[in-house]
Amino acid sequence: MDRHGSSAAACASDSNPAYSGLQDQELGQAALEVLEQLLRDRSVGASGGGQERKRGQRDLLLEAWGRRNPVTGKGTGAGRYPQDWLHQYQQQVEEAVRLHFPSLPPEDSPQQQLHTYLRQVQEVVQGELLRLAPVLKEAGLLATLIDKYHVHTMSQLELLLQKNLNKDQTFILLRWTLKTYLSSNVLGHPDVAADVTGVMDMMLLADWLQKAKTKALQSAQCLSNVVRTAGAVSPFLQMEIQRICLTQLHIFIKGFIALEEKHMTGGKGAGGEKIPHLFRTINRELSCTASEEKCVTGEKGAGEERILPLFRTISTCRELRLLVVQFASEAQTDAAATVGLLEELHSRATQQLLHSAAHNVEVSLQRYFREDSIDLGEVLSVDLKVLFLYLSKEPDIQEDCLDTVYSQVVSLYLKHLLLANQSHLERMWGNVGEAIKEDALVLHEVFSQQNKDVENKSVLLLKVSSVLSFTNEETFHSTCNELLTHFPQVSREQVKKLILWKDRLSRQQVKAVLDTTTTESPWQRLFTVWRQCSRSVVSSV
Repeated sequence: MDRHGSSAAACASDSNPAYSGLQDQELGQAALEVLEQLLRDRSVGASGGGQERKRGQRDLLLEAWGRRNPVTGKGTGAGRYPQDWLHQYQQQVEEAVRLHFPSLPPEDSPQQQLHTYLRQVQEVVQGELLRLAPVLKEAGLLATLIDKYHVHTMSQLELLLQKNLNKDQTFILLRWTLKTYLSSNVLGHPDVAADVTGVMDMMLLADWLQKAKTKALQSAQCLSNVVRTAGAVSPFLQMEIQRICLTQLHIFIKGFIALEEKHMTGGKGAGGEKIPHLFRTINRELSCTASEEKCVTGEKGAGEERILPLFRTISTCRELRLLVVQFASEAQTDAAATVGLLEELHSRATQQLLHSAAHNVEVSLQRYFREDSIDLGEVLSVDLKVLFLYLSKEPDIQEDCLDTVYSQVVSLYLKHLLLANQSHLERMWGNVGEAIKEDALVLHEVFSQQNKDVENKSVLLLKVSSVLSFTNEETFHSTCNELLTHFPQVSREQVKKLILWKDRLSRQQVKAVLDTTTTESPWQRLFTVWRQCSRSVVSSV
């Protein structure tokens, strides 16, 4: 309806003596009665027949009540309804949701019954949202309906998880939640998707997804018990069971990898199948807005919502790999392809984990080189707190991850040091070379607290400090050469810029220093010397 039509309807409601003469309490009660009928009777609101006149009266009444309590925003924005009235309306919605929602399938029901139940849930949730959205959205009451249906749906899925589901049934639930519940067939329908994104509890969904994946993994681990039990009967039976279990484990892992890749990429999975747009939106908001909120409230460290799922993925990959190798060895079959897929996912999750941690540090380092009175050790401890916490629980990957993050932080330090204004740093720090030396010690202390045997990556910064603090020309040339030959992460351009910092050397002087350095490794230099000697011998002959 255009704005002229809306004005006409508003005038009609104001001029209707049945509503304009009612007190607020009376009009509110009348609105509740209409809403109760609308919510409970799924046939109300259907087009055609004798419902047209009744719908017109209902819409006029709700519009009159809405005009007494103007909506403060667009779409699902909450109206300024009295709290007691709003509470009664919310109770009506909850009762209607329970009334329309299908009953859970009984314990140990066949797989087809689970499919039937999920189809019924799909029909009810989407059907009710689409039926009621046109009326409730205009009145600013749609948010409550979306929230109550989402919360109830997740509570029912939670109860399903607590039942005696096998791994196939658990995966059916996972796939339905990711592919159907969040797709255009339910919450992602174009008519309500925008409203759903702004209302639904995304953490509730994320928690359930993690529980479902954990249960699926536990189901796979139970296969080991089956094999051991079969072994007590006969070796032949054990061998046959091992082959069957290995086949089932392969199927499970294929599904697990597909789900994890979709979650990590927010796009296409291993099979090229697209994840619903609504899930990509939710996943993006979950990793951004929720993280910001938790940082403000102090409930969790920065980036924990991004880091924790990645740690779980890494841990699950490792456990599954152990199971596959065990079963393949016992069944005397090759599982290299499956192990390779798990290792690839493990590697990708680790890379994302380290990227997330490095991003937090880089933002802080940018500030560190601009602002005075920032404690480098404190900043790093805060930015890496979550990573360190979960690495301490994963000893198998702790050493490699610490080495990688340490190297990244040192490289980022050098990068933003050279991007900083030298005069500004001198005003803040005085002797820049000495300050870098102190920072190198602080950096190593932060990482050695996590692992006393960690390799000292801060040696690079000590070399940088030496370049800026040199008093001996031979040592200066030697240190520049070391930076280029022993630290592959340092580029020739970075060394050039660093030399330019030293006493404002001219470009000719810088070129002279660089010309005396070499990017060859010790073995390459030995080969060069040998080749030169060979040429001398040949020419003399």
